[in-house]
Amino acid sequence: MITATDEPLHVLDLPQIYQKPSGTDLLKTLALLALQPRSFGISAEAVKGPAVQPAGVTRYLTSIISSPLSWLDTEELREAVWDAAASRLSERSGRTAMPAMSRIFDIPTSTDNLGMKTWVSSYLLSRRLHNFSIEPSAGHSTTSYKKPLRALELGSGTGLVGLSFAALQGKAATVHLTDLPEIVPNLAHNAALNVELLNTTDATVTTGVLDWSVTPSPLPTAEERFDVILAADPLYSPKHPQWLVDTIQPWLSRGLDARVLTEMPLRDAYIPQVQEFRKRMMDIGLAVVEEGEEIGYDDWEGSDGESLAVKCWWSVWGWSEKI
Repeated sequence: MITATDEPLHVLDLPQIYQKPSGTDLLKTLALLALQPRSFGISAEAVKGPAVQPAGVTRYLTSIISSPLSWLDTEELREAVWDAAASRLSERSGRTAMPAMSRIFDIPTSTDNLGMKTWVSSYLLSRRLHNFSIEPSAGHSTTSYKKPLRALELGSGTGLVGLSFAALQGKAATVHLTDLPEIVPNLAHNAALNVELLNTTDATVTTGVLDWSVTPSPLPTAEERFDVILAADPLYSPKHPQWLVDTIQPWLSRGLDARVLTEMPLRDAYIPQVQEFRKRMMDIGLAVVEEGEEIGYDDWEGSDGESLAVKCWWSVWGWSEKI
């Protein structure tokens, strides 16, 4: 990791096009080369630039823009690299040629674009996934051939949980990430940007729209149901407990090995919804297999300048033997 006290890198120390570096490495390098504008805040201090010697950077950026990047796996990944390189070049071409600037402002607000943010419970559930041993549902296949388990993420948002599950399971699973229509384009974009990791693990990921408020018609067949359903921080409306459970019920495989993995914050305002979710899950015949609480930290600060600690409840559910 490069710090402000490290000796600045030479441009030849960066990943070179002839080496066919991964898209991930190129994007990290281009982020390192970003020139940050001054803030409009009360301090006149500019954000420090990258720890790279300026000589040769323009030629380096031009080499990326002119390359077809044919070794990268998706057009979305290539476009992301070209766009980032073009932005870095524009930043070095004078004020009138500079691209749109991104600045960070501290402005009080009560509004969040929920689907475009990664929440603390998503991170915690992603980190916990490797602890779960999950097999395809006993009712999923009647053949001796062991099919990949099918996983469905509800309310995927940025897709961290589903993508993490796919990377961990590899070819042992196919994972379908879902959310509302306005969220899915960004979700699909994130999946495309992670194609190198997914290809390395032979994971299969798809994305699509799934509205919890709409009852599927016709109902899913046994082959269409999922062995695993994932949901992180899914409750932020009084209607969500019912909608969520009403979505889990038809889409979850009926085998005793089927599992629902959830994690949600225990914020005071949403405790009644968490309690309602638990009751409704039990009412449809699901029981808690494992559960626990843990502390995570939101990515914004409290009034004292410290990160806000959030208590979260994780749970693993399965059908009771009566089902």
